Amino acid sequence: MVISMTEKISIKNNSSPLRVDIHRALNSAITILAVIFIAVIINLNFAWAAEYIDSNNGTITDKSSNLVWQQADSYHELKNGINWYQALEYIDVKNSEKFAGFDDWRLPTIMELKILYDESRPIKSKDNERIGLPNSFKAGGSYYLWTAKERGLENAWYFGLGFKEEYFNLKDLGDLGQGVKMVRGKPVKK
Repeated sequence: MVISMTEKISIKNNSSPLRVDIHRALNSAITILAVIFIAVIINLNFAWAAEYIDSNNGTITDKSSNLVWQQADSYHELKNGINWYQALEYIDVKNSEKFAGFDDWRLPTIMELKILYDESRPIKSKDNERIGLPNSFKAGGSYYLWTAKERGLENAWYFGLGFKEEYFNLKDLGDLGQGVKMVRGKPVKK
């Protein structure tokens, strides 16, 4: 009587055909789950990437909030930090020039900048610090961005992109290289 190698293994391990079938079924199930998992991850990455659309006119549209953002920020153009009053003047000039065809640009709210921020994103500031902006935005801008929120008559809030920080400063100081990233659309508050 000749015994094949697979029969020897079955006899030695005391495997039954039922155990072999269960093992094959489990392997198939694991393979199918792995393929589904990979497909979901790929689709999530495409969905995440498609959330911010480059309009090819210096703006980025955020599909989840319907906000339109300036792709760069004031630092890219001015090569200098600005104070809050200068940020308002910068926006007035851009509105009079109809930047990207619009004249309703404004300072963002703190919440809008929080929504835009994600610590895992690789975009870096002018100082080579990670600032958490989506890839479609321009790297090399300001780390701190002015917001529309005022604190009394003399102070305004700004947002630190690197660690999702909120600070206020005198409106006439731009001592940390603050900039402005203009936005348009219905303000997001909370």
